Amino acid sequence: MSDAQPDSEPYEPVPAPDYQGHLPARGPRLRSLLLRIFVWTCATVAAAAVALLAGYLYLAREVPTFDTVKDYRPLLSSHVVARDGTVVGEFFKERRTVVPMERIPRVLLQAVISAEDKDFYQHPGVNPAALVRAAIVDALSGRKRLGASTITQQVVKNFFLSSEKRWKRKLKEILLSMRLERNLSKDDILFLYLNQINFGRARYGVEEASLYYFNKHVWQIDLGEAAILAGLPQNPSRINPRRHPERAKRRQLYVLDRMLANGYIGRAEHDAEVEKPIVLLPLPPDPPGAFYLDEVRRQLVAQYGESAVDGSGMTIEIAMDPKLQAAAESALRDGLRAVDRRQGFRGPRSRLGAARVDADRAALAQKLSQVAPPTDAVSVVDLDGVAEADAATSDGLARAARVRPLEEDATYVALVTSVNPREAKVWLGPGVEASVPFTTMQWARKFSPERATPLPRGANDVLAPGDLAGIRVVRLATTRDGPEHVRPTRLEVALEQDPLVEGAFVGIDLKTRQVVALVGGYDQNVATFNRATQSRRQPGSAIKPFLYAAALESGRYTPTTKLDDSPEVIVDPWTGKPWKPQNFEKDEFAGPIPLRRALAESKNTIAVKLLVALGLDKLRTEAAEAGVTSEIPQSFTAALGTGEVGVLELVNGYATLATWGQKADPILIRRVVSRDGLTTQSAKLDPAQTMRADVAYLTGDLMRSVIEDPEGTAHSLSVLGRPAAGKTGTTSEHRDGWFIGFTPSLLAGAWVGFDDHRMMGSYETGGHCAGPIWLSWMRAATAATDLEPWPQPPPGVTCARVNRNTGTLANDNDPFAVRECFLSGTEPTPAQTADLPRSPDDFYQSPR
Repeated sequence: MSDAQPDSEPYEPVPAPDYQGHLPARGPRLRSLLLRIFVWTCATVAAAAVALLAGYLYLAREVPTFDTVKDYRPLLSSHVVARDGTVVGEFFKERRTVVPMERIPRVLLQAVISAEDKDFYQHPGVNPAALVRAAIVDALSGRKRLGASTITQQVVKNFFLSSEKRWKRKLKEILLSMRLERNLSKDDILFLYLNQINFGRARYGVEEASLYYFNKHVWQIDLGEAAILAGLPQNPSRINPRRHPERAKRRQLYVLDRMLANGYIGRAEHDAEVEKPIVLLPLPPDPPGAFYLDEVRRQLVAQYGESAVDGSGMTIEIAMDPKLQAAAESALRDGLRAVDRRQGFRGPRSRLGAARVDADRAALAQKLSQVAPPTDAVSVVDLDGVAEADAATSDGLARAARVRPLEEDATYVALVTSVNPREAKVWLGPGVEASVPFTTMQWARKFSPERATPLPRGANDVLAPGDLAGIRVVRLATTRDGPEHVRPTRLEVALEQDPLVEGAFVGIDLKTRQVVALVGGYDQNVATFNRATQSRRQPGSAIKPFLYAAALESGRYTPTTKLDDSPEVIVDPWTGKPWKPQNFEKDEFAGPIPLRRALAESKNTIAVKLLVALGLDKLRTEAAEAGVTSEIPQSFTAALGTGEVGVLELVNGYATLATWGQKADPILIRRVVSRDGLTTQSAKLDPAQTMRADVAYLTGDLMRSVIEDPEGTAHSLSVLGRPAAGKTGTTSEHRDGWFIGFTPSLLAGAWVGFDDHRMMGSYETGGHCAGPIWLSWMRAATAATDLEPWPQPPPGVTCARVNRNTGTLANDNDPFAVRECFLSGTEPTPAQTADLPRSPDDFYQSPR
């Protein structure tokens, strides 16, 4: 065989192993391969490093810096402070009050760490082991079951990032978490978390959460309460202890177990809290002034913007007096209920049926047992505000019910358990049942403001078992059975309903022009429309004082000038249509009467005749000088108030009359202070003398007769027992009722009417529907003050004793002598008295 090889690459036999069994190296070829692998590996690592660096730089540009805890500028509630220094409200997007770390109890820190991040003080911002564990569990289950975010990551997510689930956002979260850990201490990060996190019901941060759930500051909470708070951030709406106590208890037990496992509490502490049920105090009642605060916020938003008002932490000092505001709300509510009762009964809130009574009562009793009772009052369930969807089941009814203390003169919605012709039985809680006598239901005819409907014959014509009915506590007496148990010994109630008719009220301090009380409706929770500042209604005869002021200023009329109250057809020059003004008494006319009496009795015929004689521009000028800027219509009907005005606008116009012609804007906001303590706004009273002081004073003096004259349209208000002046207003077909009046230092006005302008009923004049509201508030406002005399006349006003029948100067022994004021130069003279013919009939003239 030939040793020659084929014409190809020479054969290279495999070398034999050495004596130790190792193959010899391949030489340069293997080294080249290894070198190439090494170079490619280095290039890949370098490229990855460059890519990571580029990604880091790219993401870092979009990640905000947070170098120190001083950079923490969270959204803070803006607090509203009343005239007496009390906080009466907050404006917020996130309701938050920041508390320093030293005010947060150690037990809460331990509970939060146990619930959210047990390795918080060990990890560098992220917990790789937890991330891997969560990824494996989620992959095996096919859905997200295990969270892996540390407290630091939650801080980052809440402060800087959106909640979208994308890799880019997650990388930013990790990047910023590590940066935050480098810049801040662990305690600083925990401080941010505890003040930033959402605890449900728009409460952010542990202080607001503690106040809402426990009615105490965070530094006052105990172990069980700390465990509840620590468990809430997982899902605040689902485990809210006020709505879902069972879920909240399970979450609390989990937190307590973790605290025990981490060595923060002992077995005895743990077991003691496990045995305790979750019992919460009732929420405190809302402070007065919801409509007032609504108007303050509207003004602030117009000036500063919504984000600044709801999140900058400003302090707003307002002119509201909480006591006078509460009195105004009470007066308006009582007044509207009185009008509403005269209009009839619209039926119970809901009709659930007699078959559900026992189940409903049991569910409500369970709800009551979950709320800690006050030690000085009886707790009851109030079904006011329960929506139809909530009332569909007994459990839903109980969840929506509100626990309140039982108080005299307060209103509630109760469950009717039985009815007979003489009475209806209502249930407010275990051991708290009451009888609603038919005597308190006799007004409950079928609702009809325009016409009379038949009265009910018995309680069973009004209510049925299973109804949710409104009641008012008329009398209440209680006794104490133990240190923490109070029960009623006497409970008398009456049928009640929330009125459909609405109203508004404004009270002003005349010395400062500050609005001490403002109410825009019966209940701001039902309708947020603020009738005191947003509605425009016809003033009716409430416009007349400005017309009478124009008459006095003309010099052609004095308080004793007689005008003819008689029917007369007037052709309106703007429409060309004939019109015969009517008085309230329809076809009754008094003939020639003095100007003072014409205003006191609000004679329409005389008002129209004055406007015809003076001209429309005179009325417009006088009203504008007082601050009533709304358009007065181009018609002689303007004398009867057929234009439309705002309630606050008209009341403030009367304030110009009451301050003898000094016009000024009403003040609701006294001062605004930023979160840094800088004053950004301060109200100053800057009145302008726009009306003649003598004319304004004399007009106000005429308005005293509206109250003091026995025939005045508001004479019933004279029971106030103080010098006062005012004017009623009633529009066509009784669609609006007004009374605006003032004492030497306070002015107030009330309006009543339906929002849809329907008739209120022929009985509802301004003096009858609005006057009692004014009287109730004025009594409360002046109760603790000294009797003030009516101010002395300003220069330009001369007062004299005159005969009230003739208007001439009175003799010393004149039985009809009265004090009357005039613009200087228009008062009667002795010569005028001497020229009068003497007659025995003078003695028998009418007292008017």
